Amino acid sequence: MGRVKLERVGPSFPIKRGVRQGDPISPMLFIAILESIIRKMDWNDSGILIEGKYLSHLRFADDLVLLSESSSQLQQMIQALNSASKKVGLEMNLSKTMIMTNATEKTIFVDSEQLIYTSKYVYLGKQISFDKDNNYSEIERRIQHTWNKYWNLKEIFKSNMPVELKTKIMSSCLIPCLTYACQTWKYTDKIKRKIRTCQRGLERSMLKIRKIDKIRHTEIRSITRATDALEHALKQKWKWAGHVARLSDERWTLRVTRWKGPSGKRHRGRPLTRWTDDITKVAGSGWLQSAQNRESWNSLEEAFTRGGVLTN
Repeated sequence: MGRVKLERVGPSFPIKRGVRQGDPISPMLFIAILESIIRKMDWNDSGILIEGKYLSHLRFADDLVLLSESSSQLQQMIQALNSASKKVGLEMNLSKTMIMTNATEKTIFVDSEQLIYTSKYVYLGKQISFDKDNNYSEIERRIQHTWNKYWNLKEIFKSNMPVELKTKIMSSCLIPCLTYACQTWKYTDKIKRKIRTCQRGLERSMLKIRKIDKIRHTEIRSITRATDALEHALKQKWKWAGHVARLSDERWTLRVTRWKGPSGKRHRGRPLTRWTDDITKVAGSGWLQSAQNRESWNSLEEAFTRGGVLTN
């Protein structure tokens, strides 16, 4: 039963569908229904062929990504998902449903409504794009979010509170924001400089030190004793790489990591930096096998992080 309370309490009325807002059974029901829908989809031969198996979709709660090698196949997959969802009372949010492609843009409809193409999209907090500079733009986006969070907490960072307290808040709020999804980054020298410059700017602002004061960053770090964001990010990537290499259930994380990419000719010019490039410099091309020995892999962590942190 429910009642509406404004200036006075209204009469009672029965609630015949749904659960209370915030009820923990709500997401469980939703996930169970969505799981039953996905299992009924005939997508065994749809998606991207990776090591002899098709990767057709990714899903996290109600955030779904459909993958396809052609626009016609994608049209069929979207239409099938939309039809199956409607049968159980679920509807696609077409205002948030967009398409990305690295080929020719072809029109795709859902119930006679045309879907919009986009060059970049934020999925689970990380920006996804086919742009070759996507890694750099993602770092810039994280830096902007970190500064926004810093100014949201300016009453703390610009106050006369002890430096130790400010450093704790930086380590618990700002560094995680700056390094979110850092395990997936490609660490070029340009990226490393951006991360390092951002943290030094935060520390100077926190201590109310201007660039014109000509105080070296080593002296500032000796005052704040803050966790080095770049070193933290590199450690997280190294640990994640070891975890992925030791997976034994052939999940998509490992399959995609081993995958050499689709067949074809690449464009002229210097090859783009790959995610594994900095790992192979330390552990060699057989790093997937080297990571099986946890102790040996952990012993290389310091060499990876120290070698990756730029020095002046």
